Amino acid sequence: MKLTKKAQLLLVATVLPLLLAGCTVQFNENKEPIGWLYNYLVVPTQWLLNQIASVFNGNYAIAIVIVSILVRVLLMPTQFHQMKAMLVQQEKMAVLKPYIAEITARAEQATTPEEKLAIQQEQMELYKLNNVSLMGGIGSGCLPILITLPIWSGLYNAILLSNEISSSDFMGINLGAQFLPIALATMAAYYVQSLVSQMGMDEETKKQSRSMNYILPVMMFMMTFQSPAGVGIYFFISALIQILQSWIQNTYIRPKIKAQIDEELNHENIVLPQRTTPRKTAQKATQQETFAQRQNKPGGRNAGKQNRK
Repeated sequence: MKLTKKAQLLLVATVLPLLLAGCTVQFNENKEPIGWLYNYLVVPTQWLLNQIASVFNGNYAIAIVIVSILVRVLLMPTQFHQMKAMLVQQEKMAVLKPYIAEITARAEQATTPEEKLAIQQEQMELYKLNNVSLMGGIGSGCLPILITLPIWSGLYNAILLSNEISSSDFMGINLGAQFLPIALATMAAYYVQSLVSQMGMDEETKKQSRSMNYILPVMMFMMTFQSPAGVGIYFFISALIQILQSWIQNTYIRPKIKAQIDEELNHENIVLPQRTTPRKTAQKATQQETFAQRQNKPGGRNAGKQNRK
């Protein structure tokens, strides 16, 4: 049975956290952690958390919050670049929408697979001539999460493998144990982030990305619920920062990009591909043109009649 796109996303949202939860460090016969994951991710993360917590009287929750902010600040230039690229493609698609609708209508009227394929190629040529990438919008949803997975893995194992961190608490919350309320709060925060990220989109674009409004929060709930509360704090703070980023993006960046695209890619500057003519229509037009040419030829049937006159 073929799964729908939503079912596939839901499957990924359910299975991925389970796989990631199993990606823990390896141990030797003496039950000591070993391997590259421990040496290059866990140890540096533990050292950083210890250094920051020592400044705040051993408060590891504050250390985790600061690490979350540092990570987002470091990733912010890359994410804003990604957001800008996505917005550029969205605005270009909005300008080309009438032309795409016309091509789609002709594709629906095509009677043969060859005609449909030719018209689809015409649409791809329209994208190519106007520098529109169909891959430009990918990453607004899951990609930011995938980028931070190594950090999540390091933080996850740093908390579990450090008795000092896992046994600490913040406002009665054990940082080394699972905590349902923070998982629910993280899910709600990512849902709000998905809504804020769609500010300024047209209704059709919102409809196409509506499934991610639910898939991403569910994915984050699963990952947060199966992680220590300390990791949940990291995800929750990250979601709040992303809400702020999305608001800045749609309030200040999107209007500037829209004005730029409207100026550069207006209807006068759009490059149109050669229009695909359905085979039957083309044959009919050719036959009519040939018949007319024959009628006007000196050696044609009418010309002979005129000569006899």
